[in-house]
Amino acid sequence: MAKSKFKKITGWLHLWIGLVTGVVVLIVSITGCIYVFNEEIFDTVHRDIVYVQKAGQPKPVSELLAIAEQAVGPGKVLSNVKISADNKSYVFSGFKVNKKEKINLWYFSQFEYLNDVYVNQYTGKVLGIIDVRYEFFNIVEQLHRQLLLVKPIGSLVVGSCILLFLVMLISGFVLWLPKNYKQFKKSIKIKWNAKWKRVNYDLHNSLGFYVLPVAMLIAITGLVWSFKWWETGIYKLLGDKGKVGFARTLPTINASDSTLNKIDLIHYDLLKKLKGDWSQIGIGIPTEANKVSTSFVSIESNRDGWRGVSYYFYDGRTGKIIDVLPHSQKTLGMKWRNSNLPMHTGRIYGLGTQLLAFFAALICASLPVSGFMIWLGKKRKKPKSSLKLGLNA
Repeated sequence: MAKSKFKKITGWLHLWIGLVTGVVVLIVSITGCIYVFNEEIFDTVHRDIVYVQKAGQPKPVSELLAIAEQAVGPGKVLSNVKISADNKSYVFSGFKVNKKEKINLWYFSQFEYLNDVYVNQYTGKVLGIIDVRYEFFNIVEQLHRQLLLVKPIGSLVVGSCILLFLVMLISGFVLWLPKNYKQFKKSIKIKWNAKWKRVNYDLHNSLGFYVLPVAMLIAITGLVWSFKWWETGIYKLLGDKGKVGFARTLPTINASDSTLNKIDLIHYDLLKKLKGDWSQIGIGIPTEANKVSTSFVSIESNRDGWRGVSYYFYDGRTGKIIDVLPHSQKTLGMKWRNSNLPMHTGRIYGLGTQLLAFFAALICASLPVSGFMIWLGKKRKKPKSSLKLGLNA
C-alpha cells in the first residue's frame, strides 16, 4: 500500500514538473544539440577568416594587436588573443559591459561591444570582425544558458528548470523500474508495429532509460553556470576550496619599469617553455586596469583523462613570469572545472563523446514532447462505459 502511494506521488511529481518545465527543457535540449559541433561548423562556414596560408614567421603579437585595435576603432579595448594552429588566424577579443541604465531584460543589452577580430599573422591583414553578440552560435549558446534574457534572470530560470529536470529524470526512472526480468525486457524495447500511442509511450520510457546517465551528467555539469552554490558544492565534494586557486597577485617592482604591453616577451617566453607541446594558447593582454597577464595553454600530450590546461601568470609591466600552474599540479577540483565545459558538450574525448552528447540532447528534447502526448492521450480518453455504448450502437 505504501509502495503504491509512493508511486502515485512520484507519478504526480513527474507529470507536473514535466508540464511546468517542458518548454524550457525542449529549448535547452535543442540548442545544446546544435552547440555540440559549434567549432567544427563555425570553422567550415567561416573558413575564409579562420584559415590562413602559412608563409614564413608570424609577425609580433604587439604589431598584430595594433592592427586589430585600429580595425575595431577607437575606444574599444581588446583583452586577449587566441593562438592555435599554424594554418589558423590569430583571434583578438574584447568586450565592454553596458552601463546599468542601458541594460534591459534582453541579453543583447548587456554589452556595449563584444568583438572578435581575425588577423592573418603572416601578412597582418584583418580577415574579418565578428560582432559576437549576434553570431549564430553565440545566440544558440545564450538561448541555451539564459533564454536570451539578462544573466541574473535567464540563468535562474534555466537553472531552476534543469534542477527540476534532474528530479524528473530520477522520478521517471522510479516509475520505469520493472517488477521482474520479463517486464524489464519489455521496458527496454519499442513495439514499432503497435498503434501510435503505444509507440510514443515506448519511446518515452525506453529512450528515457537509455539516456538517463548521460542526461544526468549533462544536467549536473550545466547547473555550474546557473548556480554558484552548485559549483561550490562540486568543488567541496572534490576536496577543493574553489576558484581561489586560479588567482595571483602582482609582486612589488621598481617604478622605473612600468611600461605596459610586454606581450611579445610573454608570447616568446611561452613558446620557449612549451617546446611545441600545445594545441592552443590564450594570452591575456595587460592593461592599466588589469596588469596581470594570465595565459592558458591547452596541452597536447596530456593523457590523464581530464582536459589538459596549464596556466602561466606574467607581470604585464615587465613581461616577466610570476607563477606557473601546470596541469599536473592542479587539484582535482581545478581539473574538473577546466573540464566541465567539454564534459557538458561531449567534446572531452572527441567525436565519440560528441555524438553521444548530440543524441542524448536530441532524446532529452523528445521527452517533454512524448510525455505531453501521453498526458494528452490520457486526458482525452473516454470512459469505458461510453466506449461500450458506442460499440453496441
